[in-house]
Amino acid sequence: MRWLLSALVVSSMAMTGCPSEFGKDGRVNKAIHKDTQDLVIRRCSNERIEEVCGRGKGDSDECRKCREGGVP
Repeated sequence: MRWLLSALVVSSMAMTGCPSEFGKDGRVNKAIHKDTQDLVIRRCSNERIEEVCGRGKGDSDECRKCREGGVP
Protein backbone atom coordinates (compact mmCIF):
# COMPACT_ATOMS: atom_id res chain seq x y z
CA MET A 1 0.00 0.00 0.00
CA ARG A 2 2.91 2.29 0.66
CA TRP A 3 4.15 1.92 -2.92
CA LEU A 4 0.78 3.12 -4.22
CA LEU A 5 0.97 6.29 -2.16
CA SER A 6 4.54 6.85 -3.34
CA ALA A 7 3.52 6.36 -6.96
CA LEU A 8 0.66 8.85 -6.60
CA VAL A 9 2.92 11.44 -5.00
CA VAL A 10 5.59 11.08 -7.68
CA SER A 11 3.09 11.24 -10.55
CA SER A 12 1.31 14.28 -9.11
CA MET A 13 4.65 16.03 -8.65
CA ALA A 14 5.61 15.25 -12.23
CA MET A 15 2.35 16.52 -13.69
CA THR A 16 2.14 19.73 -11.66
CA GLY A 17 5.84 20.47 -11.62
CA CYS A 18 6.32 20.56 -15.39
CA PRO A 19 4.15 23.31 -16.84
CA SER A 20 6.77 23.81 -19.53
CA GLU A 21 5.98 20.30 -20.77
CA PHE A 22 2.29 19.76 -20.05
CA GLY A 23 0.87 23.27 -19.53
CA LYS A 24 -1.22 25.39 -21.88
CA ASP A 25 1.86 26.72 -23.66
CA GLY A 26 3.92 23.62 -22.98
CA ARG A 27 6.00 21.68 -25.44
CA VAL A 28 3.55 18.77 -25.62
CA ASN A 29 0.61 21.08 -26.27
CA LYS A 30 2.49 22.88 -29.06
CA ALA A 31 3.45 19.58 -30.67
CA ILE A 32 -0.14 18.34 -30.62
CA HIS A 33 -1.34 21.63 -32.11
CA LYS A 34 1.23 21.47 -34.91
CA ASP A 35 0.36 17.85 -35.71
CA THR A 36 -3.33 18.72 -35.81
CA GLN A 37 -2.65 21.61 -38.20
CA ASP A 38 -0.65 19.29 -40.45
CA LEU A 39 -3.53 16.82 -40.61
CA VAL A 40 -6.08 19.42 -41.65
CA ILE A 41 -6.35 19.48 -45.43
CA ARG A 42 -6.88 22.92 -46.85
CA ARG A 43 -7.86 23.06 -50.47
CA CYS A 44 -8.28 26.03 -52.75
CA SER A 45 -11.63 26.54 -54.40
CA ASN A 46 -11.93 25.77 -58.10
CA GLU A 47 -12.13 29.49 -58.84
CA ARG A 48 -8.91 30.14 -56.93
CA ILE A 49 -7.12 27.26 -58.70
CA GLU A 50 -8.20 28.67 -62.05
CA GLU A 51 -7.08 32.16 -61.04
CA VAL A 52 -3.67 31.05 -59.77
CA CYS A 53 -2.94 28.28 -62.29
CA GLY A 54 -4.58 29.67 -65.42
CA ARG A 55 -2.94 31.49 -68.33
CA GLY A 56 0.40 29.67 -68.27
CA LYS A 57 1.00 29.92 -64.52
CA GLY A 58 0.80 26.17 -63.96
CA ASP A 59 4.41 25.94 -62.76
CA SER A 60 4.24 28.80 -60.26
CA ASP A 61 4.75 28.28 -56.53
CA GLU A 62 1.26 29.55 -55.76
CA CYS A 63 -0.30 27.06 -58.16
CA ARG A 64 1.72 24.19 -56.69
CA LYS A 65 0.72 25.13 -53.13
CA CYS A 66 -2.92 25.43 -54.11
CA ARG A 67 -2.96 22.02 -55.80
CA GLU A 68 -1.08 20.31 -52.94
CA GLY A 69 -3.54 21.52 -50.36
CA GLY A 70 -1.83 24.56 -48.91
CA VAL A 71 -3.63 27.85 -49.25
CA PRO A 72 -1.37 30.52 -50.77
